[in-house]
Amino acid sequence: MSAEVSTAREAPGLSAADVIDVRGLRKEFTVRVRAGRLRREKRVVSAVDGIDLRVARGEMLGYIGPNGAGKSTTLKMLTGVLAPSAGEVRVCGLRPVPQRTRLALRIGVVFGQRSQLWWDLPLRDSFDLLRHVYRVPAADHAARLRRCRDLLDLDAFLDTPVRQLSLGQRMRGELTAALLHGPEVRPPLRPVIHPQVADMAASGALGDPYVADIGAWAAHRPWEQLHSGRASLRSPRRSSPGEPGRASGGT
Repeated sequence: MSAEVSTAREAPGLSAADVIDVRGLRKEFTVRVRAGRLRREKRVVSAVDGIDLRVARGEMLGYIGPNGAGKSTTLKMLTGVLAPSAGEVRVCGLRPVPQRTRLALRIGVVFGQRSQLWWDLPLRDSFDLLRHVYRVPAADHAARLRRCRDLLDLDAFLDTPVRQLSLGQRMRGELTAALLHGPEVRPPLRPVIHPQVADMAASGALGDPYVADIGAWAAHRPWEQLHSGRASLRSPRRSSPGEPGRASGGT
């Protein structure tokens, strides 16, 4: 499978026009495996294997693949949590690892195993604390929170401590927390589903409304299919009138 997933814009070096620009991204981990009753040997595992990815400002892109394909590892390198083993990365024109503090003010991300919310505080108080952390003007914060309250139906549990929220309620809170500072790069749509599930949902073979929504989205948007650390671009299956196209890197 080809690792080339860039768009049709080809230019030498990293592009300043793209909000995300990745070339030859690799991440390897050294693990110890049993090689006998008492002996262990080191083995290098390639989690991400030479990904090229370019996302323009205002573009929506899905990034999906089976468990263990390297989705979270890629996102951690894009946000500066992990340093790449090789390759070049720019997000909002910044290098994620050495400029992580500056980058954090300009991106939003949600990791299921990490929380931005305070466990014992009501959800509303967590949002207010985050306003001060990111130094967001009160009027801007209020306007964004009002929109998230309407879109995500937060009012019913805004005054509930985070530890008492259901998983679905907490994830709506996490998504809101990642949006309140007005990031340029917003939380990625990264459903953990196998690509065939998206195909089935888009064709109407699955009845669950949430899964059907994913399928409908995948049918009209480009998305990256990741498998064993390598990626390829899937073009939209049905083009919307007037919607710009995107070059395919193969399936």
